[in-house]
Amino acid sequence: MIALNEIIAYLEELAPKHLAEDYDNVGLMVGDKDALVSKVVISLDADETVSDFASKNGAQLVISHHPLLFKPAKSITKSDCLGRTIYSLIKNDISLYAMHTNFDSVSGGLGDYFLKAACAISAYDSIEGEFPDGIGRIAKLDNEITFGELIDRIKQGLLINSIRYVGDENMPVKTIAACNGGGADLIFGAYSMGADVYISGDLKYHHARYAYENNRCLVEVPHYEAEIIFCEYLSELLNKKFKEKCEFLVYKNENPWKIK
Repeated sequence: MIALNEIIAYLEELAPKHLAEDYDNVGLMVGDKDALVSKVVISLDADETVSDFASKNGAQLVISHHPLLFKPAKSITKSDCLGRTIYSLIKNDISLYAMHTNFDSVSGGLGDYFLKAACAISAYDSIEGEFPDGIGRIAKLDNEITFGELIDRIKQGLLINSIRYVGDENMPVKTIAACNGGGADLIFGAYSMGADVYISGDLKYHHARYAYENNRCLVEVPHYEAEIIFCEYLSELLNKKFKEKCEFLVYKNENPWKIK
């Protein structure tokens, strides 16, 4: 068993809260920072299915990537998912902590892990500045590959059967820019920094059209597939730090998108 404060201290050393984007909400959202924890559930999203899973498995803490509370709640009732989730967490004495864009941004965080998982690369620069911390990554391959080969790497690394892309599969690729999750508007900065291809999710038609008109390569990795890897990665890090004191369970939220 371990104090929640000790886990929070490690999480905020791992991904300092000041790295979160201005619109974001990270940190302890529900619970008592002085509570004792013996079992933790790690999930992509925080909803009532996660709370139910945590309760059934005797967990005292949920750590999610996506925050449950982005904006102040006007009410907490059982009439909607947000209210039911908060109600369930409090009723079952389960704390909730979110680490989102701060973990995406930090060096060694989800941005880097996404590159490694999707493309088997690790050397990078931040898209948004000179520092290693920041949303988005740029990586240079040691050996040039074709765009088609990169697409195959992404599908294999992220276990995706089919993927949307723009560009000629025979085009050479040396410099790759990527942003896990919904980083559509970073496309312009990525190309301006010399990227041969940009990889991200939640892309719109005008992003695809921009890549097409400018003879650029673009890959859309669905938001869920790009970030469900958060669960296994954070579990790995927490087990290294607290394995003897606490048990960590992974809950993989259901993908809301269906493909037929």
